[in-house]
This record gives sequence, structure tokens and C-alpha cells, in this order.
Amino acid sequence: RLDRLKVENAKISAESAALAAENEALDMDNQKLREALENEEKLRTLSAAVEQSPASVVITDLDASILYVNPKFTEVTGYAAAESIGQNPRILQSGLTARGAFEQLWGQLTSGHSWHGELINKRKDGTLYFEDAHIAPVKDLSGVISHYVAIKTDITERKRVEASLLESESRFRGVFDSVGEAIFIHDAETGAILQVNRRMGEMY
Repeated sequence: RLDRLKVENAKISAESAALAAENEALDMDNQKLREALENEEKLRTLSAAVEQSPASVVITDLDASILYVNPKFTEVTGYAAAESIGQNPRILQSGLTARGAFEQLWGQLTSGHSWHGELINKRKDGTLYFEDAHIAPVKDLSGVISHYVAIKTDITERKRVEASLLESESRFRGVFDSVGEAIFIHDAETGAILQVNRRMGEMY
């Protein structure tokens, strides 16, 4: 009877150990499932952020073949995603951006660094626009460059305003200097002279 009791206890211990191992494996599976769901949620959030970004987003492979563009890219350039994928970003080149800018861009990217600068590009309809571009290499888990990503903002309106201000300033300067009488502009609080016209400079 004692031997049978020992055997039964051994069976119970073995079953308990097996059950504990099964529960531990189940806990690990549940943890992996939770992590997978969390990662999936993060990916959905990231995807939504890129899709809804107010900036154009372009992802290319190492040969600069376009793999992805977001809706803002289509809005700015006029090229639909289906038209863009597989193309080289050169489809946007206007020929007005300095060659040196592209040389510097690729020098930075291929050495593993990001590049920031302005580009003068051309839309599908042929109109020109200015972009402030941030382009960076994307590295895999081993640190090897696998893709390039560009985040670009249309700054055409800002450039137009800047040009308009420069033109207004130039016109003002022309009128200011053409006046036959000496004129100077000074700070009302400090009295410091801020600007004089040509006639004033000739007299003093």
C-alpha cells in the first residue's frame, strides 16, 4: 500500500509539474500575443501618421526606385501613387536645382548621413515649386542601409512672399535714393540713425 501511495504521489507531482510547465508556456504565448498586438497597434499609428502627414513622404530602395508615396505627395506633385511607384524621383526634377546640391545629397546619404536642403522641382502639370527637403538613409537591424526616406515641405508660397518683400524693398530703396533732398531715418527712442538716402550721403 505504501508503494502504491508513493507511486500515486509521484504521478501527482509529475502531473503538477507538467501543468505548471503548460501554464508557463501559455503565459509566454499570451505575452508574445500582447507584444504582437502592441506592435501592430504601433504600426497602425505610424502608418496613419505618415498617411495623414502635412508633409510629402517618399520611400525608395537603394537604387532610388520609389516604393511608397503618401497622399500629400500626390496633392503637391500631381502624381498618383500608382504613377510614382517604380519611378525615380528624377521625374520631379526641373533642371533648376544646382548640380552641386544633388552631389552633396548623395554623398551624405551613401555615407550614412541625412541631408537637408531646398529643391526646385516640377509638378506633373509642368509648374515649378520649391521644397524644403529632409532625406535620410534607413538602416536595418544590422546597421546596413536598406532604404531612403524623404520628408518634404512645399515652401513655394513662402518663397513668393520673400521675393515680394525683396521687390518692395528694392522699389522703396530706388525711390528713397532718387529723392533730391537729404533724408534719413532714425530710431524714435534712441535717436540712432537707421538709414540715409544717397543725397544725404553725398552731403555728409
